[in-house]
Amino acid sequence: MAVALQNLFQKAGSKTNFLQGKFESKNTLREFQNPGDTRIHGLIPEVYNKWIEMLTAFEKEKSPNYKQTMFIVSSFRNYKHQKAIWESKYTGSKPMREPIKGKTPKEIIDLILEFSSAPGTSRHHWGTDFDINSLDNGYFEKGGKGYELYSWMTKNASRFGFCQPYNSLSLRNGVGYHEEKWHWSYRPLASELRNLWIQEFKSGNIKMSDYKGSDVLGDRALDYVSSVALECQ
Repeated sequence: MAVALQNLFQKAGSKTNFLQGKFESKNTLREFQNPGDTRIHGLIPEVYNKWIEMLTAFEKEKSPNYKQTMFIVSSFRNYKHQKAIWESKYTGSKPMREPIKGKTPKEIIDLILEFSSAPGTSRHHWGTDFDINSLDNGYFEKGGKGYELYSWMTKNASRFGFCQPYNSLSLRNGVGYHEEKWHWSYRPLASELRNLWIQEFKSGNIKMSDYKGSDVLGDRALDYVSSVALECQ
């Protein structure tokens, strides 16, 4: 195990605390802000440094007339934050693709899991993952403002250790979250953290509990943590 991860686990209080996002970023991660933005983001220092390298390279290599820059819209989210997102969707206070009225708990969870993780299962808990520019796949597709950016990322992100964990569902046997062209992950650390999460879950040290629908989700959580693009494994 990387020494950097051991140090992070110690700062978070334990390995399982870190894997589930049960810590605050202030004393554990590298906090930063986008220029002109008051929101505070957090990444593992190594990941932050690689992000800056990649951002610098993109600005240097993009087309001279391409006006879009690359910026992070979401990075570290702790357990409490993820729980709030999950329960706002589970109770219907945050709209989803379909209304929850008349749906069973399993059907509601199926809807949530299209794009959102259960508390304790998100890769955003690790400080290795971030979302860029827009949470809309269309932004990154042909005709969208982020098409050149996404094309550059698919060709060059691996130079800096990054990969897109949630590619087309058809490439992941139809298992897991829907495609997220905005979500990128630092493979050198996230791959090990994913494997550790799976080990801790299988050994019973990570359990799904204390949030709405956790009893219904159960072991399905393992499928959603496990199912990532081959290049991110």
